[in-house]
Amino acid sequence: MKLKTKIYIAILSLSALSNLAQAHVGVVNTQLPYAVAGKSYELVLSIPHGCTDPQDSNKHLDTYKVHLVTPSAFTSPRPIIDGVFGKPKQTINSDGSKTTLVWTKDASLNATEDNQSYRVGVRGSIAATAALSKLTFNIKQFCKNPNGGADIVVNWAQYVAADGSVSNQSPTVKVFPATRQLGWNKFNLSSTNEKHTQADVKTFMSDFFSDAAIVWVGKGAYSANNDTTTKIQNLISTDNSYFELINKSDIMLHSTDDIWVKY
Repeated sequence: MKLKTKIYIAILSLSALSNLAQAHVGVVNTQLPYAVAGKSYELVLSIPHGCTDPQDSNKHLDTYKVHLVTPSAFTSPRPIIDGVFGKPKQTINSDGSKTTLVWTKDASLNATEDNQSYRVGVRGSIAATAALSKLTFNIKQFCKNPNGGADIVVNWAQYVAADGSVSNQSPTVKVFPATRQLGWNKFNLSSTNEKHTQADVKTFMSDFFSDAAIVWVGKGAYSANNDTTTKIQNLISTDNSYFELINKSDIMLHSTDDIWVKY
């Protein structure tokens, strides 16, 4: 059963410029819609829209540069040389943990308005220890300022919401263990990926197992299917030693817990 991954990039602006981008940058998956721990993965980002002119909200500006920082669990990144952005400038952190890729479009291809859609991509390996986690690829878009000033920068890693709160809305990719298959699967979290609150457990179940028939951790069960959930609740009504994973206030998931998942 396929896990449908939607990666949405919201908008950033510095201070009041919070509507600089017109639409989300998203992942265009050319392989699986999720990554597999210990395997290679090809990440292709679509850039369907540019920036909004801060002086005229009805005018949209062309993207001329894309800045991407790979997470440390995405190793040996190799940029995909394709499309008008061509070969990026590549910089590796001194400790080798992250790589920055900067694609800059040839000046002769720059447009005066946002009337083109672009893609940039990178291929790398997913660390085996990244299973059942989400990798974040911090990204910025750059558009030329029509008034000749500093570039208009859309920093998705620092999205400013209408209420002033700041969050990272960069593209994320879910990573599954290489053993994921139809039937029963036994998964375990890493010691750094444990879930210590009910909210964390609920988000984890929704993020990773919304397409599973049922999930069991001890006597706790979860399913996104309403009919299966009803069956779980009927079981609980006859034996209160069972419980719903997402509704138990003191639930925690540790690296020593076996997570049984049926697809």
